[in-house]
Amino acid sequence: MNKITLTTFTDPMMGLSYECEPIFRKLETHFAGQIEFKYSMGLLVRNVYELCDCNELAQSPALGLHRYNARLAKIYESEESISGMPINMDGFCLFSTEETSSLPLNLAYKAAQLTAPELADRFLYNLRYATIVDTRPTTKLEEILKVVRQTGINEKQFLLHYQDSSAETALDSDLTRMHALGIHTLPAYLLQYDGKQMVIKQLIGYDTFVAAIRQISEGCIYPQPVMQSLQSVSQLQEQHPLISPIEVREALDFHSIDDVRQFIQPLIDSREITIRDVKRGWFIEKVKN
Repeated sequence: MNKITLTTFTDPMMGLSYECEPIFRKLETHFAGQIEFKYSMGLLVRNVYELCDCNELAQSPALGLHRYNARLAKIYESEESISGMPINMDGFCLFSTEETSSLPLNLAYKAAQLTAPELADRFLYNLRYATIVDTRPTTKLEEILKVVRQTGINEKQFLLHYQDSSAETALDSDLTRMHALGIHTLPAYLLQYDGKQMVIKQLIGYDTFVAAIRQISEGCIYPQPVMQSLQSVSQLQEQHPLISPIEVREALDFHSIDDVRQFIQPLIDSREITIRDVKRGWFIEKVKN
């Protein structure tokens, strides 16, 4: 059977894509085996100075960047309302006079893809978490390498791709494809099925995805019911060792995150999973064997 290919054009720093993770978990479970998920990098911030206030920059580049980071933090905080995925902006300082672009983040994802394609999307999630929940300055290579090690990617091989031309070439290919599709804002989505394609140039929700999938597949691809079971939770954790209860709620059709917490208690008791408390929320983490 033909599958839907869903490509998301994004940037690892994007709060909008982070807040859409629950939608993707629901697509994964309700269209199990029917969708292939891919990510393409869009380099959201080429030069942060172009986004800063000219008067503030005239006083001092450091001042201009400090105030831009503060404004950006407010934008992130406003995006928490999309799904409720926790966003913490304490001490947020993604950009500095040394790090003036989201290019390192984009190259990092491409290097992860080249090094360990089976772990690249997990790396992307961890990189977003480090940026938005831990508020680490992930434009810095040392912070990126922490995420590389956390994800279990070979650091030496990652650095080879990150520092030679291979990650840059792969990123250029992503950007060329994005522009050829007429995509100028992020996130955007490309649906492909049986030789057909559909470009969606705006943030959309689960129901809109379902409608678009039905349309492009002419009704051949449609959602299936899911079963709430501890095995289903464990299967989610195999694919997503770090996951929000909001994602689990959407993936398995729970009514609330309180219901999720109550349901997963046996897995906590058996020490298969643990709870990671964060500011404004919590995550479920698979215990490493």
